[in-house]
Amino acid sequence: MGVDGIQAARVEGGRKLRVDEARVVLRLPAASAWCGPALVAIGLFFVLFGGADSDLRSADARIGLAASTALSPMGQVFGSWTPDVWPLRLAVSRLFFFAEEPGRPQSGTVLWPSAVAGMVAGWLVARRLIQAGKIRTSLLFGFAWFGSVALLDHSSSSGVDLVAGLATIAALDRLLAGASDWRTGVWASLAFLSGGWPPLLLLVVAILVLGRREADFSVGLIAPPLAACLAWLAWTVKVGSVAVAAAALAWPLTQSPDWTLGIEVALLTLPLSPFALLLLSPTLRGTIRENGTAMVFDWLQISAAAIVAGTIIPGLAIVCRTVALVGVLLAASAALEAAWSGVLSTRTRRWFLGTVLAVTAIWMALALYGGFIMTVALPYYRPLGIVFSILSLGVFAMVWRAVETHSARRSVAAMVLMTVCLKLIHWGYYTPEWNYRHGLGPWGRAIGQWLLPNWTLYTVHDWPEDLAWAIGSPVRQLHSPQHIEYPISDESRYALLLESELENWPANAPKLMKVATFADQDGRTRILARTAGVLYTHTGRVFGRVEPPK
Repeated sequence: MGVDGIQAARVEGGRKLRVDEARVVLRLPAASAWCGPALVAIGLFFVLFGGADSDLRSADARIGLAASTALSPMGQVFGSWTPDVWPLRLAVSRLFFFAEEPGRPQSGTVLWPSAVAGMVAGWLVARRLIQAGKIRTSLLFGFAWFGSVALLDHSSSSGVDLVAGLATIAALDRLLAGASDWRTGVWASLAFLSGGWPPLLLLVVAILVLGRREADFSVGLIAPPLAACLAWLAWTVKVGSVAVAAAALAWPLTQSPDWTLGIEVALLTLPLSPFALLLLSPTLRGTIRENGTAMVFDWLQISAAAIVAGTIIPGLAIVCRTVALVGVLLAASAALEAAWSGVLSTRTRRWFLGTVLAVTAIWMALALYGGFIMTVALPYYRPLGIVFSILSLGVFAMVWRAVETHSARRSVAAMVLMTVCLKLIHWGYYTPEWNYRHGLGPWGRAIGQWLLPNWTLYTVHDWPEDLAWAIGSPVRQLHSPQHIEYPISDESRYALLLESELENWPANAPKLMKVATFADQDGRTRILARTAGVLYTHTGRVFGRVEPPK
């Protein structure tokens, strides 16, 4: 036997060269590694996708108008101070205002900061769950938070201030972690600069309700907001006056108490908020405590205190409404996670399936009507209506099968799919229909087409802020019709008037020439007029000359 034969014999006897016996081990990354990116993806889909498609309404339009002016300790709208727009909210919107394409103002100036703040606030709460090892609860909270009505809309007009709410939630999150330090104080100061003293009062209420030594008042917690308050006060007195600062601090007290705050929170946390009621079960509460998710009850305490304080204390409702969302949606997420894990008692399980059936019945009633309208009555929305109907039928089929097999996991999956359907209908149907039928954007853009860029439009009485924003030009309110000629120059000036105001225009005021006539959403006549003079472009070039009317 040669050398090659001997080596071949040794190989055959010592090794098995069989491919079918090889084992390939695929190691998946740890759950804590992919849970964070998954939450970001959920937030991008629910909140940022189509997040700036809606036209601004009154409260958001005030922020947008203030952001288009110079940075100041308070917003300025129609040339007057606006005490409900604070400097941090104004500064953030100005950053987005400069980032937008020059020309007509975009809704993203106001809506993008709210959307990003909502995403960050949800991430801060979910991060605590991830650190505690509650991956499934954090993912369910992501669907509940980002898929809620409040975050889908993310506008101040819905009664939720997510920018001030972000700073307040971040400060509360650190207090619950036992960190009453300088970082918590910085978050508290940011809350003051974005919402005034109501967020600070809510922090005081939360500290008293928690009653923990590690979450008590400290120098690091008190010094930053105190310094921010003194700096803002000095800035306001320098730019404005003591009366302006006093008016801003007293403005929340002029608001009426919000007696329906609890109902509003329940509606804003739909569609998954009904499952928070399952925590009325003592057995479920004990199970959640044993599983190490006690932070749910801490946030529930804060949310209950926020609802009570926002109901009875004037001016506290908007920040309390935002903070109360966290506790309700955390409770709903913990209940859904318990159902998925199969740790519900027999009675609680029945209540869970009953809640699923009730929510599905209401959803299917709305889906049948909405699907018919979109697929038959409004052909423009027919593709959306078909997709929406298929997904809604999928929700119904999953719930039906879950009831037949007593499967709680199928029920939870159906509820998650329902949040996706809600996002689809909000983006594809609700937002464009609101813009077209109820918003003042089309009317304002029609008026803005008659004005040169950055050309000031004068009014005699108050007009809606969302109309002024949609016009896209500075709007100034006159003390009297005679003031339209000041400062005296050869420029022609535009005025937006009611029909009666043009008919009764004073004889000693500069004469007006009618430019265009518009009909608002209620069919009432509005008139755009201008005085005699020269029209200058923003570069100083003479655009045209208007002779005085005879």
